[in-house]
Amino acid sequence: MLGGDASKHIILPEMLKKLSGKSSAAAVRRWAQSQNIRIKEGGDGPWTTLEAVNESMGVGLANKRVGAYRPDDVL
Repeated sequence: MLGGDASKHIILPEMLKKLSGKSSAAAVRRWAQSQNIRIKEGGDGPWTTLEAVNESMGVGLANKRVGAYRPDDVL
């Protein structure tokens, strides 16, 4: 089980299922790939990080491109 700050940055398989609207791990993987979200495989299915989601949206420090949005610009 994750604790402390790490748990705020990890998006677990169940949350990915909710975000994607998909019920199977394979469907979640396809959805994440179509959204350019980097995922890793875990015992309960694919998981990712908040940074990877932000990067897929062109938001935050993860995206080092010139002119990239920061979360404060969007929110």
